[in-house]
Amino acid sequence: MARALLTMIALALATTVGAKGPCDEAQDRTGLTVVVRDGAVVVSAVAPGSAAAASGVRPGDVVMQANGTVARSCAEWGRTVGDARDGAKALLLLVGRGDDEVALALGRKTWGGTGGTAVAAPAETPPSRGFFARPAAPVETPEPLPADVTVTLDSVVSDLGGLVGKTRTGLESYRGAVTASRRAVETLAVRKAATPDAVTALRRVARLHETAVLAWEAMDTIRERDGIARRMPISEAASAPYFSGTPTQSALDEFDFLHETIASEPHAAYAFAESSGAWHPAAARRLAWEHAGEELGRLTATLASTP
Repeated sequence: MARALLTMIALALATTVGAKGPCDEAQDRTGLTVVVRDGAVVVSAVAPGSAAAASGVRPGDVVMQANGTVARSCAEWGRTVGDARDGAKALLLLVGRGDDEVALALGRKTWGGTGGTAVAAPAETPPSRGFFARPAAPVETPEPLPADVTVTLDSVVSDLGGLVGKTRTGLESYRGAVTASRRAVETLAVRKAATPDAVTALRRVARLHETAVLAWEAMDTIRERDGIARRMPISEAASAPYFSGTPTQSALDEFDFLHETIASEPHAAYAFAESSGAWHPAAARRLAWEHAGEELGRLTATLASTP
């Protein structure tokens, strides 16, 4: 009896220690050691030279979101990190740092090309839209900012880098920030305040965020349709309708990697009518943010190495 009681106490202590210990999912790849404190995932250590260190993660950062998921336990953190690793996806973090919220990204290279499921290469040409399909809507070039507004290459890069962090303030705030950033890019182009290559790269990053706006709008449509609360995440398997000849089609055609988010194509129902297609906007938003972060990171590295 005494031995059984001691065994139960030992198991209880082990469980308690395990619950308060570090969450070590893919720790060897990310370089992140995190613990759960008061129902929040907190970074307790960052390995020097690791993917986490390169992305700017610091000890003491509170993980508010990881790939759009709010993790409050080691199990939830482990599932999110494991999903990113197994799918060879970037790990997007929104962390609280003092009074600030900082968006960070551990790129897909974090996983080193091993331990994950191979990702099929995207199609080289856009999917067929059918005989009666309309051409994609043209992408409008916004007006540059007024002449009295100061715009620099560094300010535009900084503004684009902070866009993911705008998500907690809501869609309207994010949309406004994206529009302002896109106008700032065009201002650099008109004023010749950046090289053509830098402008091209910044335009693409801004377009990726415009695509995220479209996806977010579709996600809100899903919320209203299915009665999902604002604080609850939208499943990447959830689909929303779209038609050809719309900005959504333009984005799907523009970025090859978004083809995997298409569930079905719009097609002609009658001679002068078209039925909608369907896409997965939550997956599209995640992919748009991943690529925006990676491409802005490459541009930043290029600019830093240019004399």
